[in-house]
Amino acid sequence: MEDFLLYFNAFRVPVQHGVAILLAGAAWRWGGAPERWLSLSFLATMVVPVYVVWWLFPDRSGGDPVMPVYLLADAVATVLFVNIALRANRNYPLWVAGFQLVALGSHMVQLLDVSVTPLALTVLITGPSYCQLLLILGGFVRHVRRERRFGQYREWRMVQASPYGPAA
Repeated sequence: MEDFLLYFNAFRVPVQHGVAILLAGAAWRWGGAPERWLSLSFLATMVVPVYVVWWLFPDRSGGDPVMPVYLLADAVATVLFVNIALRANRNYPLWVAGFQLVALGSHMVQLLDVSVTPLALTVLITGPSYCQLLLILGGFVRHVRRERRFGQYREWRMVQASPYGPAA
């Protein structure tokens, strides 16, 4: 069992990034606008920063000097995912945005209380990205199946909600 965990841990990041790249390509070809925006936002905020950090800090891939980079990436991802979720004519982007809020909240916990164990922070900061990738993949598959069965449908909500309530 220990060998399996070591093997899994050695290849989990490249596999996740490979799936994200393939999903972005498939979403660009067959997906609707929300699928495209979500997958590209995922790539830009979850995949690209990892390689930028590896390039800038080849001796340290994590830890104190690079945590602000990941915090900034997660903050940008939160803004993008929430914005897409509030406008998309789909339900699953709300879940993607919710998982991103968990990751951003974990960064805030780390800033407020340094006594939190590193393993718990790692799980709470990186764990939601796996769930998000699965949600985007599932939403993409549902979109393709729905479009094949019923034809094209709205990608975005027609009317934006007013912060002042319904129009009079």
